[in-house]
Amino acid sequence: MGIILKNHHQINYKISKAKKLGLSGKTLHAAQIYKSLIEEFPDELEPLFLLAQLYQDQNLREDAEKLLLNYLKKHNDKIDIIIYLAQLYLQNSKWDKIVEILQSVTPDEEPTALFLLGYAYFKLGDLEISKINFENFIKYNCEPELFYETQLLLSKIYLAHNKFNKALKCAEKSEKFYSNYWELKYIYADIYLNMKMINHAIKNIEACIKMTTANYMVYELAGEIYFKAKNYIKSEEYFLKCFNLNDKYDLNLCLKLADVSLKNSKIDEAINYFNFVLKENPKHNIALKGKRNALSSMKKQNV
Repeated sequence: MGIILKNHHQINYKISKAKKLGLSGKTLHAAQIYKSLIEEFPDELEPLFLLAQLYQDQNLREDAEKLLLNYLKKHNDKIDIIIYLAQLYLQNSKWDKIVEILQSVTPDEEPTALFLLGYAYFKLGDLEISKINFENFIKYNCEPELFYETQLLLSKIYLAHNKFNKALKCAEKSEKFYSNYWELKYIYADIYLNMKMINHAIKNIEACIKMTTANYMVYELAGEIYFKAKNYIKSEEYFLKCFNLNDKYDLNLCLKLADVSLKNSKIDEAINYFNFVLKENPKHNIALKGKRNALSSMKKQNV
C-alpha cells in the first residue's frame, strides 16, 4: 500500500512538473517526462493522454495517433485508449478512421462510441447510419452535453430527410444548451420555412444574423425566407450579400437574383443574372426561358 501511494505521489509530482514545462514552452522537456512515466508505469494512462495531447497541441497529429496506436498493439483491450484515439481522429477530421477503430467497442462497454460513430457517419454523408447511432446513444443518456449536441445533429438529419416535425422536436430538445447558438436559430428558420410558418422563420433568421458574422448560407436562407414572405426588397438585399461574398458565380443564386429582380421590376438586372448563368451554361433551360420572358416583358413596357 505504501509503495503504491509513493508511486502515486511520484506520478502526480512529475505530471505537474511536465504541465508547467509545457505551459512555459519547454515542450521537449515535458515530453521527456511523460515518456519516462509511460515507460516506468505502463498501466497509468494519464501520462499517455497528456503526451498525445501535447503532440496534438503542437500540430504533431501523426505522432499523437502513432503513440496511441502503438500502445494499443500491446494493450488492445483498453477501451479508454480506443475512445481517446477516436476523439483525436475526430479533431483531425479522419472520419473513416473513427469508424474503423470503434468496430471493436460495444455500446455497453462505452456508450460514447455510439455518439462518435454517429458523428463520423454524419460527416461521411451517411445520414441514415448516423441517425441510428445517435438514436441508440440517446437511449443511454449518459452524458448531458453530448445529449444536447446529439439532438442538434438529429434535427439536421431529420431536416435533410424532410421530416420537419421530428426536426423541430429535436431542435427544441437541444435548446437548453444551444439557445444562444446561431446554428440552432438557422435550423429553426429552415424548419419553419419548410413548414410555411414564415413569421417564425423570419424571427429566427434575424436572430441568427445578429449572432454571426457574414455567412453565405445564412444570407441565402434569409433571402429565401423573405422571398416567401413577398418582401422582395429584403430578399434581394440578402441574395446580393451572398453574391458579394462569392468569388465565383453560383448559378442557382444568379437565378434567385434574377427572379427577385423581376419581382422588383428590375428587368435589366434580371437579364444580366440570366446572362451570368448562360455564360457558364449556354443551354441552361431555366435561364433561357427566364431571359426570353424578361425580354418579352421589356418589349411590352416599351410599346
